[in-house]
Amino acid sequence: MFRRVIAMVFMAAAVCAARAADGADQVPQRFDGYQVVTVAIPSWETLAEVEKVCETIMNDYPGPGKLDVMFAPGRLGELDRLGLSYVVKIEDYQVLIDNRDTPGARGWFDAYHRYSSPSITDDIVDYLEALATTHPNHELATMLNVGNSVENRTIWGLVIAGANVTPESPTVLYFGAEHAREWIAATVPTYVATYLMDQYGTNPVVTDLVDNVRWVMVPVMNPDGYEHCWTTYRLWRKNRRNNGGGVYGVDLNRNWGEGWGGEGSSSSPSSDTYRGPSAFSEPETVAIRNLFDTYNVRAMIDLHSYGLYIMWPYGYQSALPAHQATYLAHGQDMQQMVQAVHGVTYTIGPVYSTLYAASGVSVDWTYVQRGVLSYTIELRDTGAYGFELPANQIIPNNQEVLPAILYLANTDWVRLPIRFEFPNGLPEVLQAGSDTVVAVNIVAQYAAVVPGTPQMHYRYDPAGAFVAVPLTSLGGNAYQAVLPATNCLSTPEFYFSAEADTGVTVSSPRNAPAEVYDATMSTGANGFYVQDLSSNPGWTTQGLWAWGHPTGGGGQYGGPDPTNGYTGANVYGYNLSGDYTNSMPEYHLTSTAINCSGRNGVHLVFRRWLGVERSQYDHAYVRVSTNGTTWTTVWQNPNADTTDTSWQHIDLDISAVADNQPTVYLRWTMGTTDGGWTYCGWNIDDIRLTSAECEGLPADYNGDGNVDLPDYAAFSDCLTGPDGGVLPGCAIFELTGDADVDLDDLAAFQRLFTGP
Repeated sequence: MFRRVIAMVFMAAAVCAARAADGADQVPQRFDGYQVVTVAIPSWETLAEVEKVCETIMNDYPGPGKLDVMFAPGRLGELDRLGLSYVVKIEDYQVLIDNRDTPGARGWFDAYHRYSSPSITDDIVDYLEALATTHPNHELATMLNVGNSVENRTIWGLVIAGANVTPESPTVLYFGAEHAREWIAATVPTYVATYLMDQYGTNPVVTDLVDNVRWVMVPVMNPDGYEHCWTTYRLWRKNRRNNGGGVYGVDLNRNWGEGWGGEGSSSSPSSDTYRGPSAFSEPETVAIRNLFDTYNVRAMIDLHSYGLYIMWPYGYQSALPAHQATYLAHGQDMQQMVQAVHGVTYTIGPVYSTLYAASGVSVDWTYVQRGVLSYTIELRDTGAYGFELPANQIIPNNQEVLPAILYLANTDWVRLPIRFEFPNGLPEVLQAGSDTVVAVNIVAQYAAVVPGTPQMHYRYDPAGAFVAVPLTSLGGNAYQAVLPATNCLSTPEFYFSAEADTGVTVSSPRNAPAEVYDATMSTGANGFYVQDLSSNPGWTTQGLWAWGHPTGGGGQYGGPDPTNGYTGANVYGYNLSGDYTNSMPEYHLTSTAINCSGRNGVHLVFRRWLGVERSQYDHAYVRVSTNGTTWTTVWQNPNADTTDTSWQHIDLDISAVADNQPTVYLRWTMGTTDGGWTYCGWNIDDIRLTSAECEGLPADYNGDGNVDLPDYAAFSDCLTGPDGGVLPGCAIFELTGDADVDLDDLAAFQRLFTGP
């Protein structure tokens, strides 16, 4: 207790010193008549020219593409001079500022707040102090002096930790306002901290998370820039580093060490994406970096606005991270959680391919250098309000991202001392009669794997016991498991386990065997309908859809068409000689009718090579119909450019439309498109329809299509005699319908026997 009191006295003194250094408020610049336009910028060189004549680029990750750009009154003609087309998005930015606040705000989250002001008593630092001193669960919270800014303000955070948290415990770090003008980002850490403390002791999920995970919440990483937005210039982005010559500021999210200095950052001190003279040149990025040395940080979210994105590494290169499958799975889960709250859809993907190149960003350094599961979230909205998101959207915005934030803190990457990964995914369908190999990685997070303990546990009958088999070590953290061949009557269930050197046995799924992985059996996984396009199938085409040999043309933006099919020379494509066109309606490629009668679990599987601008501007669809008139969309391009440069394997579940239907039509659609950029469009090859049907032989225990000696050996183990019942896994041998496996079944087995 004494140490805590001393710490709080010290912190209070530091706050007073920081506030005294703030100085008197100035009159903020007004933005009367300033317009925001959406403009298509074709290159980094053109972007540099636009930066010279505009007021500011509004996008968090500016790069070639369609950007929101602000111009002072009378300055839009500069775009005409540069030959760039644009659409006015906001007519008068000052109107948004004037209408931003909620009249008669009653709660703290009904308004935006200063960081730390000597003349205001409800600023962000005051709120953090109240959580740590007067909240009913204040014993959970401790003020954290993260470090000082370039203007010597204290960067304050809040640590929330419950009963079981030790210095070695896993930690999550969530920080906002790295870019000063993104005020909505500063509200999320305080909102989450409040929720955790309000719910602790009554909500079992929250209580478990707080008791076992340390939460470090930093609302404002960039206090100098944030305060400058309030006192002087609302749209300030960078910190307040004096670069000389009257030029200020370093973009803190270009100042991190991994990939520093590369594409998507600027060496010009006047640029909004100025990366600084060296990696970690700024005290703000150093202060946050030091948290990764102080705590066992396992997951991180860098909160920004605006655009509605959930993104992950990399920003500085197009290569995907080694853990892309994990990032994608968690990203999809978080996307669904956000959408379930208020129906708002966030686009997901790596920074580089989802938005633009951005070098020296936080998610790259924390992932590569510290092994952290790192995301950046771009909050509301998509630009209708710029950075002036109305205050009455603060709570809805925070409500929708809260479940994702809680979810990330509860992932295996955070909670477990060792973690299972499946680099090739887990099988959802087992082919009857064939062994199924599962690649497994076991990652030591904050403990080591005890040699000889990794196992797979499986059973093929829910009434039976799990069989434990050791995983085969392939060296390093790589292992291999094999699910043995089985038959169509099986119901496969399996899980994995290993012991950490802390004495804890870790399972995947975490709650196994109460929770397990499962799969279905199939003999039709290779496809009941196959169209390899080696010859023209005669499907219906519109516009520039055609069957033939692609020429590798196009690629004004994105990449060009392929020069061959995935197998063979021919494909179906939209404009086999180049890009699709501007301002086009929907044009369709439609298959002939396909019979799916008696088929269940139908999937559409094909190879795709697609270039299309994000769905805000251009569109591509895959649709399915049972009558050729009414269509169900089963895929559409996301709000991020799709720029395939190799053939992609696509697997779409169309069972809700196609199962047991006598006529099923497939359709690929190109369009509509706007009047801006064009891409190479659709190319498709190797189309298959698969189903989960399993058509096995009676008494074929291993499902290999024969009743032979291996099946006889299994029959002997299943033989129970009269009234002995059917043992788990032995149903394939119950051939006479008398509810046991006995000599009558043996006689039937012998009639089916085909030999070795």
